[in-house]
Order: sequence, then C-alpha cells, then structure tokens
Amino acid sequence: MSKEIVQQIEASLSLPVCTGWDRTFLESILVQMSRGRQLSTKQNDMVGKVLERNTPEQQHIHEAWKDTYRAEYSESARVLANYYIRGPYYQDMSRAILDNEVPERFRFMRMLENKFAKKVLAESQQPPRYASGNLVTGRSGLDIHGVDFGTPASNRPGTTPYADRKASIQKFMKRGGLIIDIDDKIYSCAKGAKRYRVLPIGSSFAFFVEERRIKITRK
Repeated sequence: MSKEIVQQIEASLSLPVCTGWDRTFLESILVQMSRGRQLSTKQNDMVGKVLERNTPEQQHIHEAWKDTYRAEYSESARVLANYYIRGPYYQDMSRAILDNEVPERFRFMRMLENKFAKKVLAESQQPPRYASGNLVTGRSGLDIHGVDFGTPASNRPGTTPYADRKASIQKFMKRGGLIIDIDDKIYSCAKGAKRYRVLPIGSSFAFFVEERRIKITRK
C-alpha cells in the first residue's frame, strides 16, 4: 500500500459520510499498515470499494440524503420496514424508519435493492384483487396458521383464545366471510401477499388473511 493510498484513506476518514462499518474498517487498515503488516488481496479490494463510497462526491449526496429520502424513498421505506421488522434482518433500521427517523443511506440502499425487497414493493403496488364488502372464503388447505388475528395498530399476534380462533376459521371455511378492510402492510414476499381483514359469517373474531389464500364465494 502506497503513501498515496494512506492519504486517500485519511481523506475519506475526514468526511462525515464515512461512518459505521466503513469507518471502522478504514481505521483498522491504518493501524495494520502502521505496524508494517501486509494486506491480503481481499483487504486491498475492499479498501478500494470502501474508498469509492466515501469521496467528496459521496459527501454531497450524504448531505442531501435527508431531503432525498423524504421526497423519494420514505413511502417505500415504511412498506419494507413493516416487512423486515418481523424477521431477523434490518430490525434496528426498520424500527427507526417506523419512528420517522432517516436511515443511514448505504444500509438503506442495500435493503432496498435486494431481491426480497423488490418483491415486497412490487406486491404493495399491485391493486387489490378484492374490495371491502366482498364475500370470500378460504382456499383449500387454509388453517389457523395461515391467518393473523393481530391488529393494524399492534403489528403483533392477537390474544384471541385458541378455541375462538379455530372456530372462526372453521366458520370462514364453511360459510365464508366479509372483507371489512384492506391492510397497507405486506408481511411476505410471495405473490398475492396483499392482506385483507375478514369477518367470518357467524363469528365475532376477525382476522387478516393474504390474497393468495382466499377466493370469491359463489352464491
């Protein structure tokens, strides 16, 4: 590693855009070099990538990120936050987004551009196949594990007793139910993941069910 590369690393570290893992990595590289250690080929390649992400040009983008995020990404970000907060990845960033904080740009773009996020966003943009007031029933094989008795406000499973949930599903499969709401959240990256809140005929316990698991009840 030449003196020129050292200067480039120091220049990147002087920029506020260089944060998180990038800063920690570049600082560790400087320490390693100061001790006369040779960097591996993989480390050399990574140094180049990190430097490309932390230039004066990237600093300008960083400074404009808050306004750019609010104008172009905030709506998609909330869709993805509701999806990711229920799984093992991006939970901290998802919580920040749902609290109306602006996420760190590099991590957010990684989340936005992965294949699962693209499927979730594509599904969220699809017009609903069914409307409030439609009478629907479950497709073959739907059981208690295929519905969600949670509420839009809590984003958590409900506390409806198991026997009541089971009875509600049985009534839905036998007699159908009325769509009373269309949810704005997507919890899976499968096609047909748009969610509907359904009240089964003869039951007082409504639940959420995905579009792919229901069909119109034929009179």
